[in-house]
Amino acid sequence: MDRISIEHGEGICTIMIDRPDRMNAIDDAMTRRLTEIFEALAEDGATRVVVIAGKGKHFSAGGDIGNIADWLSPDPQVRYDRFTQAVSSLSKPLALAMQRVPQPVIASVRGHAIGVALQIVLLADLVVASDSAKFSLPQLDLAHTPDHGESWALTRKIGLARAMQMSLMAERIDAATAERYNLVNWVVADEALEPRTEEVARRIASRPAAAAQGAKALFQSGQQRTLAEALDAEIAMLGKVAMQEDFVEAITAFTEKRPPVFGGC
Repeated sequence: MDRISIEHGEGICTIMIDRPDRMNAIDDAMTRRLTEIFEALAEDGATRVVVIAGKGKHFSAGGDIGNIADWLSPDPQVRYDRFTQAVSSLSKPLALAMQRVPQPVIASVRGHAIGVALQIVLLADLVVASDSAKFSLPQLDLAHTPDHGESWALTRKIGLARAMQMSLMAERIDAATAERYNLVNWVVADEALEPRTEEVARRIASRPAAAAQGAKALFQSGQQRTLAEALDAEIAMLGKVAMQEDFVEAITAFTEKRPPVFGGC
């Protein structure tokens, strides 16, 4: 059985972490599969929005600890080699593949999102969480440091002080706190998670892809730019989207006071 399933429909790609008997814990093979999927999405012109969710009661309990325990050795140098190689070959490619996806990514979260699962949530552009959601960064409880890119992503999402708090305290926060920290966009009742996620995904998928992807690219890059550089990037992106037929349709529909009918990318 494929523990990472994928479904395409109406411009939406839904990725499901499907290992509910292990709280959707992510092992090496699953990490590689996720990386492959996100790398392929970067070249997928038909997909307008990506949704990632977990099957059952939890988004994911994070890395498969049993799997990691197999890497232990009495020799410190062997441990150094094994664990640094694992992060280099597993965590790093997944994080970079997610970052490079041009389509907006929505994480749909119920139950636990721990460790690498939290990093997946952090790299999503929008997060819909059920009121059962819990987010945690437990590495210090396991005598190690962030190792999936959290030191980069968590700080950008919630700020340095809160990121340090979650890491140094190995703090587990509930959905309401996550919303207050700006880690999630919406908190809904558990039974409303899938309908609300679908509503958000369909709304984004109904937008012209070039504009949605362009906006994502601008906001991502804007954090590293000066205001003048950001304005230059916006000018260049506006020129690019103005060349699209959907741009013409949007402006025409607005002037004619009717809903636009988009067809291109």
